Amino acid sequence: MRPNQVFALRLAGLVALWVATLIIALTGGWSVMYRVSYVVFLLIAVSWLWALVGIRTMSVDRRARTQRAQVGSQFEESVAIENTSRLPKPWLEVRSHSALAGHSVAEGMFLGPKAHRSWTQRTECAIRGKFAVGDLVCTTGDPFGLFQRSRRYPSEATVVVYPRTVQFVTAMRMPGLLPGGAQQSGHVPFVTPMASGVREYQPSDPYHRIHWASTARMGRVMVKEFELDPFSDVWIVLDLNVAPHRGTAPESTDEYAVTIAASLLQHFLMQGRAVGLIGQHQLLPPDRGTRQLSKGLEILALVQAIYRETLVDILAAESVRFNRNAVTWVVTPSSEPGWVGLCEELRHRGVHIMAVPIDAASFAVDQAAGSSTAQLEVISRLNANGIPVHSVKQGDKLEGLLAPTQPLAASNGAMNAWQH
Repeated sequence: MRPNQVFALRLAGLVALWVATLIIALTGGWSVMYRVSYVVFLLIAVSWLWALVGIRTMSVDRRARTQRAQVGSQFEESVAIENTSRLPKPWLEVRSHSALAGHSVAEGMFLGPKAHRSWTQRTECAIRGKFAVGDLVCTTGDPFGLFQRSRRYPSEATVVVYPRTVQFVTAMRMPGLLPGGAQQSGHVPFVTPMASGVREYQPSDPYHRIHWASTARMGRVMVKEFELDPFSDVWIVLDLNVAPHRGTAPESTDEYAVTIAASLLQHFLMQGRAVGLIGQHQLLPPDRGTRQLSKGLEILALVQAIYRETLVDILAAESVRFNRNAVTWVVTPSSEPGWVGLCEELRHRGVHIMAVPIDAASFAVDQAAGSSTAQLEVISRLNANGIPVHSVKQGDKLEGLLAPTQPLAASNGAMNAWQH
């Protein structure tokens, strides 16, 4: 039986008792029954007022430690309940139904006069995305359990759960070092991301290069000097086409792809590289630093594999962004040969292509042993064109993603063994 039904039965029984005693008192003229009816009526009135005052003399304070979390970490929220009246709350129930899985408050307590109660709700984040923390509903009543009152405390707070990232355990020498590399020096007359120092202003210097902090400190006009960046940009292309993706979260190709993209983003930003992100209806221009990492993780927390545009469409439309010597990582579960051909063209233009094909067949419910023939052909063709391949299957440890790739002969041998 539901709690509301229990309260209704109690109240109905008490009202029936009052009516019965009142009828007996009126028809029989018994003074004692009058007193009983008065007591029952007074009990009902006091209980109703107690419940009404109890729900109105309460304050709730909710504070989240942060509005950002990551898969595998904990989201913490502190909840404080205070009784602002001199009447005790013999029973108080606090409930919250959050969109964040597992973050549901369900507390029952006694709250004395002018008392307060606080606790911290900790929830492990298992799924990336943006979630509403949810409203808080407090329910209290009278000591006799005849009446109950509820009050909703709305909350517009949300928490963004970033995708999981892994630390790559294998060191890998990355392409993308421009001619001259770290030995390249010398100041340039145009603005670059690499500020090397300041010097005194000269008549030909543009005003936007004035460094005002140094000017105020030195007492004369100082301008910034720049040098060439020894590293080229790193692009991460994430395939969000709905067709090739398989599985259900967290064991799905799109979750693996997002984790790989987030890990690559973090890895190269920590190396001081300028990293950009491209996906269906997603574009983050290359930049450096922790702010770029936050932007990228924010995008990756919300992306879904729901688009009809294929990887071929994305590479064809965005290929002009890949400068010569740029490093482009392609993360996809697609086994269509079209995107491989575009990667070959980009490689001939001087773009360093790195492929991360995800074996969608290993995520299927009715998966067969090994990889699909189409996937093996894609890997073989990439290897044949000198494009490094870091293939991923369901259950693989992504920490070893940057391990040295297998040569073409090994790939062909694996394909022949599978076919036989």
